[in-house]
Amino acid sequence: MKSIYQILLTCSLLAAIAACENETKICDQTLRSDLQVLFRRDSAGKVWDTTMPKVTLYALGRDSIYKQQRLKNIFLTLSPLVDSSQFYLKVDSTLTPDTLTFRYTRTTHFISPGCGFGTYYYLDTVVATRHTIDSVLINLKTVTSSNDTHLTLFFFNQ
Repeated sequence: MKSIYQILLTCSLLAAIAACENETKICDQTLRSDLQVLFRRDSAGKVWDTTMPKVTLYALGRDSIYKQQRLKNIFLTLSPLVDSSQFYLKVDSTLTPDTLTFRYTRTTHFISPGCGFGTYYYLDTVVATRHTIDSVLINLKTVTSSNDTHLTLFFFNQ
């Protein structure tokens, strides 16, 4: 009789661990609301997607650094604590870096009892220096998931 209880207890513990593991995966996917930025070049009225040779990106005032080669888009994590974020962006080691400033409003939303709360963003303004960036297009002002392209950066043809 004691062994039946031990087996049942073990099975219920394993089921709880599996449920928590699945909940964690779902929470990680649901809580991600990064801003996706697409890179494009414009030359003589012709626009095309472009791949940047050596991208360096970091959030000013925070400790995140991102270095990657051959990118055509990036994902930016906006601050859930304040209504603006600034990023340093250098798309090639030989070019002058740009600064991107995002101003937005934040909305807290309930996901589930296991996941807790997440943050949605509504982009108000995007300001960019014009060293390598020609123009900025806000494709989608609401940032609720990382699946959408929220912003397009057009770069000078160099």
